[in-house]
Amino acid sequence: MKILFLSSRIPYPPDRGDKVRTLVLLRKLASMGELHLVSLVDHKKDSDAINTIKKEFPHSYFVSHTRFQALINLARNVLRKLPFQVAYYQNAKLQSLIHNLSKEHRFDLVYTHLIRMVPYARIMRESKVILDYTDCISLEYSRSLGHLSGIKKLFFSIEAKRTAKYEERVANLFAENWAISPIDIQKLGLKDHHRSVVLPNQVFVAPLRDNVKLKMRLIFTGNMSVAHNIVAAQNVSKKIMPALLHDYPNLVFTIVGAAPAPDILALDGLNNTKVLGFVDDLYTELQNSDIFIAPLYFSAGIQNKALEAMACGIPVITTPNVAQSLDAHDEVELMIAEDNHAFVEKTAYLLEHQEARDQIGKSGRALVMKKYSPEAINLMIEERVNHIINS
Repeated sequence: MKILFLSSRIPYPPDRGDKVRTLVLLRKLASMGELHLVSLVDHKKDSDAINTIKKEFPHSYFVSHTRFQALINLARNVLRKLPFQVAYYQNAKLQSLIHNLSKEHRFDLVYTHLIRMVPYARIMRESKVILDYTDCISLEYSRSLGHLSGIKKLFFSIEAKRTAKYEERVANLFAENWAISPIDIQKLGLKDHHRSVVLPNQVFVAPLRDNVKLKMRLIFTGNMSVAHNIVAAQNVSKKIMPALLHDYPNLVFTIVGAAPAPDILALDGLNNTKVLGFVDDLYTELQNSDIFIAPLYFSAGIQNKALEAMACGIPVITTPNVAQSLDAHDEVELMIAEDNHAFVEKTAYLLEHQEARDQIGKSGRALVMKKYSPEAINLMIEERVNHIINS
C-alpha cells in the first residue's frame, strides 16, 4: 500500500497537540505501507526537525512557506470568501509537487491533516482520501469571541462564519472524515454523516507515581503561544491563585510548555507562579504536581494536556467543554468548574482531601487506558484504514 501524508506543519517535534496527533498517525501509517510525507516548512526554523524526520521517513518532501508569503496570501484573500486559515497556506510550489507525485505514484490512501490542506488533497482524485478535521475550528473561533475585543473580535467573527461554511462544504469530498471527539463531529454537522467517524488522540500511559504526598503544586501545560492556553494560564495566575494563596500561602502554580509568549513570561514570579517553558520530561513535571488546573473556556477538541495529566494519575480540574469532549464525568474521572470561583473551590477541596485526589486520579487514568492508550488508538487506525481501502 502506498500512502501520501499531507501536512501544513512538519509533525516534529511533538510540542503541541496537533503535532502529537500527526506524529502518531505518521508512524502508524508508515508501519502499514510505503509512506510519502509532504509538508510545508520554514527551512530556517525547522532545519533540525527536517533532518530528524528525513532519517525516520526517507520519502519526505518539504516545501518552503515563509510568514511573508502567508501574509501576502491573507492580503489577497480580503475580498474573497475563503477562510483565511485556508488562504494562509496557499503555495504554488506545493501544488506543483503534488501534481507531480500524483503522476509518478499511484497512492492507495491520502491522509490530509486539517481543512487547510483540502485544496491539495483534491488533486488526488484517483486515491482514497481521509480528511482529518481534528477539531471543529469554527467552534473554537466562536467560543473565543467573548474573550476578544475590537478588530480581533471583528476578524474572528467573520472567520468563524467562513470556516463553518467551508467545514460543511468539504464534508462530502472524500472517502472518510475524522474528528477528535463526538462533540466536534456534532458541531461540524456530521453526527449522522455515514463517512464521518471519531478518532481520538493517543496518549502514553506513564507508570504510576510512587509519592502521592501533597506537594502544594498546581500545574498547567501546553503550547504557550496558543491563545486559549495563554488566557487559561493568566486566569490561574492572576485570578485563581490570589484567592488560594490566602489559605495556602506555600502553594505554587507551574506553567510548562514550549514557546511561551511574552504574556506568559510576564507571569513568572507573580502570585507564586513559575514559568518553566519547554521541559525534556513533561511526565516528571506532571507527577511532581498535585492537581492539573485548566480553565480552558474557549478551546475545542480533545485537550491532550488533560489526557496526559490523567494518564499520570493526576486529578484534573477543567471546564465543561473539555470534560464533554473527553467523555469524562464530574467528580468521577475529573472535576468540572464553570468559572474562576468554582476553580478556587474545587482546588481547595482537592488540596484538603487526599482520598478524593487519589480516587479521581485513578479513575481518570483508567479512562485513558481504556479509550486513549496507544493500543486502543492503533487498533482503531488499522480498522478505519482497512475499511476505507476495502470499501
